[in-house]
Amino acid sequence: MKRRKLLLQTMHGAGIAAIGLVFSPLVSSLALLQAGQSERLVEQLKAGLKVRKPAEKLFVEQVVQLVDKKVLPLSMVLGVFQYARKKEDRYPFFYFREALKIRAAKELGVKL
Repeated sequence: MKRRKLLLQTMHGAGIAAIGLVFSPLVSSLALLQAGQSERLVEQLKAGLKVRKPAEKLFVEQVVQLVDKKVLPLSMVLGVFQYARKKEDRYPFFYFREALKIRAAKELGVKL
């Protein structure tokens, strides 16, 4: 009986540690922008979304400016970023742009 309790406690602790590992990149990104380092967010988005064209770079920079002005929440941008990367591995920018436009218009009334 004691062995079962020990195993359950160990599994519970491992689950909490796994959750911490999953959300640790998001926490560092949140702290990053609070420190006023939006250029890192721009570079992260450009690299992660595989941005190539000048119009795409401009869109990413405009999104980060809206995050700095607190028009768009950072959590929304990071959530759409993760969605786009999961949806399309090869070139996720199009999914990011469209999903962010739809979500910002629907939830915040912001037209991108």
